[in-house]
Amino acid sequence: CKWLHKVIVSDRESQKSWQQKSYRGFAPDIDFETDLSHWPPPRLDQAPIVQEMPVQSLVCNPPQNSVVGMKGGTDIEVKGVAWSGGGRKIERVDVSVDGGKTWKAAELYKPIEQRRNRHWAWTQFSKTLPLPEEAKKRLEKGEQVTLDITSNAMNSDFN
Repeated sequence: CKWLHKVIVSDRESQKSWQQKSYRGFAPDIDFETDLSHWPPPRLDQAPIVQEMPVQSLVCNPPQNSVVGMKGGTDIEVKGVAWSGGGRKIERVDVSVDGGKTWKAAELYKPIEQRRNRHWAWTQFSKTLPLPEEAKKRLEKGEQVTLDITSNAMNSDFN
């Protein structure tokens, strides 16, 4: 068993490295080896502490880097999960087979209805997408086609 043995109330944020380095929203050009290995890093003021986790979605099927046999195929089924921090509800998930050039709204599977701002579970999604015409032609010839499958979720705050 784990028991709480001490609570510290402070007027400033924790100086522990876990809170300082792991729960901050650093810019994309910041990396650990060059910028965060020496503390405090430059531009720390541009890396606010994360209070709520951002909206996330990921494609689970087909798996990343998988090879799917489909000579003469015309479409592909995409499945995945989405989640939003702060208990926000996933309202929509869009999926793409061309790296985000075109998007289609997926069907959401919501087994139970939860109260407002109490949506703590992952939301499953699926969509059967038509393959791009060029991909269909190449598949008909028996050629290998690479698809860039991606998803983008939106929560009840429209993030």
